[in-house]
Amino acid sequence: MTHLSHLSNREQEVTDLLMQGMSNKEIAADLSITVRTVEFHLQNIYAKCQVGSRVELVLHLGQGAARSESERLRESTVEIPGNRTENGETSNGQVDWILSMRETLSRIGKELRMKTLDTQNARETSAPMTFQDSIRTCLTNYATFEGRASRPEFWWFFLFINLVTAALVTVNEMLGTVFLIAMALPLLAVGARRLRDTGRSGWWQLFWLVPVGGIVVLAVVWSMPQSELTADGIEEPSI
Repeated sequence: MTHLSHLSNREQEVTDLLMQGMSNKEIAADLSITVRTVEFHLQNIYAKCQVGSRVELVLHLGQGAARSESERLRESTVEIPGNRTENGETSNGQVDWILSMRETLSRIGKELRMKTLDTQNARETSAPMTFQDSIRTCLTNYATFEGRASRPEFWWFFLFINLVTAALVTVNEMLGTVFLIAMALPLLAVGARRLRDTGRSGWWQLFWLVPVGGIVVLAVVWSMPQSELTADGIEEPSI
């Protein structure tokens, strides 16, 4: 693979795996890092190489490798005076160049297919979670504190608990209390996942114990957008 001196060791590793046609998930699994960390490194690599996408990066690195090889061949020819290039050697150079072009085109084709899949996945994940989806997801992950939860997932479920509790209390206060106790665990679980999505530990939910001000602090944090990793090696906080 082409070595780029202006890239860090981790960025070089990500670049090498990308040039092998690996997706972000495959790179993350191979390097034992998160997908978000891979995306962060890719953004840095794009900026340093002055490209805007994976396809442009592959083309840029492919052309750079071809130029380096060409310069090396020219230098080796100059350094050995009296050595004349035979027709067979010229043919081999042409064959190598053709094979290199085929490999580059193959990588470009893979990148285009990956870009199409990434676009489709982005469209699927960009659809906002509905009220019913939130309830189903939170009840399915009844006691799951790992992972992340989006703002719609948390707030729809929070609204669901409040509406049902209010309705049951009007009928029988004991029913409302029982329902609220039953929903305490999934509410804490989705609250922890929402905090993780903002880049914070689930232990922030201890603010529940602070009178009045605690719920205000949590409401503000739960309303924050999804966090982005800012450095290599930062792991998702755990509860």
